[in-house]
Amino acid sequence: MDYLPAPGSRLVVIAFEGWNDAAESASRFAKDLIRQTNLTRTGMIGGEEFYDFQTARPHIVRGDDGSARIDWPGTEIHTGTVPGTGIPLEVIVGDEPAFLWQRFASLIVDRVSDGDAVVLVGALLADTVHSRPIPVTVTTDQPDAFPHVDAIRTEYEGPTGIIGVLAHELSASGHPALSLWAAVPGYVAGVPSPKAQLALQGTFEELTGLVLDQGDLVDSTREWEMEAEAAVAADDDLAAYIHRLESMTDAADLPEASGDAIAREFERYLHRRGDG
Repeated sequence: MDYLPAPGSRLVVIAFEGWNDAAESASRFAKDLIRQTNLTRTGMIGGEEFYDFQTARPHIVRGDDGSARIDWPGTEIHTGTVPGTGIPLEVIVGDEPAFLWQRFASLIVDRVSDGDAVVLVGALLADTVHSRPIPVTVTTDQPDAFPHVDAIRTEYEGPTGIIGVLAHELSASGHPALSLWAAVPGYVAGVPSPKAQLALQGTFEELTGLVLDQGDLVDSTREWEMEAEAAVAADDDLAAYIHRLESMTDAADLPEASGDAIAREFERYLHRRGDG
């Protein structure tokens, strides 16, 4: 789809640990994006104004010489360019704030300019299964602003996290964003999900046309699936529940199994091989 910024503008990717980060899928995707694009940390939003240090505790870190420093919870801003493209990239990732959300959101929104392409990344718990593709939904408050993107209008009502707040505030400020939501199986939410991270990465690639390295995510996904299978095999009730979900999932004919999706996946494979 090539959802990219206007010339001279930035691609901005935002994710937070916490309520909108089931199985750490969104935050791990953002951190891996920082690593792959070799971004530099250029800013920080933090301090007692926004964070409860009894909930998100600081960490003492020691260097090789034994000297200590304290890493305080906060939100890091990393900037640079996408290698091989020259596209300016900013990734904002950190702990979901505890206080003054309106003030916090305004600091993020004020960073966004006309022409920037903003992607919010989240993950939620859902009635999905580990043995099937992890669904990723692309949503926005203003679908008309993205005529070439297969995004659905946000219709959710209820409690929200900072990602939901930012989506609303960006739209209200005239900078509508796209949100990627991975649906993580609720029964395996206690451990990080490389499969959900990989699904977010795949959707991000489809959205932007950029190609990222899968690294060890494929192998980690296989291990994660095997561990989930072992847990299911040891619990008859859980196994029956999974079987019902699998039947419902297959009957729904998920778009991940469509010919178009398979073709897109093959195209990404060719790009990674260098044939595309």
